[in-house]
Amino acid sequence: MPVVIELAPGASENGLVTMLADLLRQNLDDHPHKRADFEKLDGRVAIVAEDAGVALTLEFQRGKLVLHAGIVGIPDVTVRAPSDDVMAMSLVELTPKRALPDPRGEVMKKVWEGMRSGRIQVYGALFHAPLMFRLTRVMSVN
Repeated sequence: MPVVIELAPGASENGLVTMLADLLRQNLDDHPHKRADFEKLDGRVAIVAEDAGVALTLEFQRGKLVLHAGIVGIPDVTVRAPSDDVMAMSLVELTPKRALPDPRGEVMKKVWEGMRSGRIQVYGALFHAPLMFRLTRVMSVN
């Protein structure tokens, strides 16, 4: 079954939306084993790039993703961070066996540091851990 990634009306004018859509398409094409996680994703993730004044919503519907400009609906998880940190999250290193974020990786250390300092804020992740782990695996280029 082909991966379905769509932009909601008007979303193509949001640069962060188009960048994330392209990144996800390319990642799923380059790493077909990540499709299993993509097909299990179900929920809304809002991302706010504070410095750029840009927000988007990833609406996952088990095998389908619709990207919206702005925050749409009630997100299960919200990430607020500078745009450089948002894009760096796609470089998070994964552990070999379980493909979980590797706490020893350089990018993951920077993410943790950003969270400790308050530069990166994540709301709802603990209540939606499976969503976050699958999203991390799908988004990571590693």
